[in-house]
Amino acid sequence: MEIMYKRIITTGALFVAVCFFFVTFSASDIQAQSGARIVIQKIAPKELDNLMKSRESRTLVVAMASWCGPCRDELPFLIKLHNKYNDKGLKIVGISLDTDGPEAMQKIADRMKVNFPIYCAGEEAADKYGIYAIPMLYLIKNGKVIEKIPGQQSEAALEKKIVGLLK
Repeated sequence: MEIMYKRIITTGALFVAVCFFFVTFSASDIQAQSGARIVIQKIAPKELDNLMKSRESRTLVVAMASWCGPCRDELPFLIKLHNKYNDKGLKIVGISLDTDGPEAMQKIADRMKVNFPIYCAGEEAADKYGIYAIPMLYLIKNGKVIEKIPGQQSEAALEKKIVGLLK
């Protein structure tokens, strides 16, 4: 009888170990297929200037903060639009104005599975770029801000702006 209990315990432990292995492998495999987790880092003022004047692509820069409800509400649309238009030349970049550093927005980005880069610029960026509302969108084409859009936008409005930017 004691041998039978040892076999049951050993078999159960082996089963748990095998399940753990497959769950761990599957989770990392799924993450690898869906793209790597973005890591939010601070951006220096000069790098932010270069980003805002980028001639490399048509860019949508989104000023946001972790504590901003409309910013969080708009993120799923931005993720969808990034997936749809990234291969057509659109670059979406988030700029966090959080004063608590990158960690504040990192929690939101992880939870919402954001798939475009976000940099932490802090409130200095708000002063420098005239950000008076968040979210605030900057449409950049040929190195120039062609439109500045304050406040939360609907998915349809965002898509219309993106289609116009890509022309």
